[in-house]
Amino acid sequence: MARNLQETLASIDKQNAAGFVAGLTDDVVFTFGNHPPAVGHDAVIAGVEAFWSSIGGLHHRVQELWEVEPDVTVVWLLVDYTRLDGQVVTVPCVDILRWAGDKITDWRIVVDVAPVYAPVSAVAAS
Repeated sequence: MARNLQETLASIDKQNAAGFVAGLTDDVVFTFGNHPPAVGHDAVIAGVEAFWSSIGGLHHRVQELWEVEPDVTVVWLLVDYTRLDGQVVTVPCVDILRWAGDKITDWRIVVDVAPVYAPVSAVAAS
């Protein structure tokens, strides 16, 4: 897998914010879904910790990975989100990563997490 991405994803799955930002440049731009970009470690930590407090857990499964340029990686993932009610919802996403050496300097996540927060009846139907 490209650079330290697997280690970074493992930190996310453990909800380890310090481990997560260790794989990012100090001035990283991190964009999750339709949220405004978070810039820098402190903003990323605040954003991911707020998100993690709204879910029971998560697990990333890389499906495919493309090195489209020397410092650009595109990853298709399935993310298993555990809701606070214990149900697991799988959501596809695509991440676009720009690298500065072995650290991520720009991370854009294209995802719709609405199913994670949908009423139980809607989740059961999907």
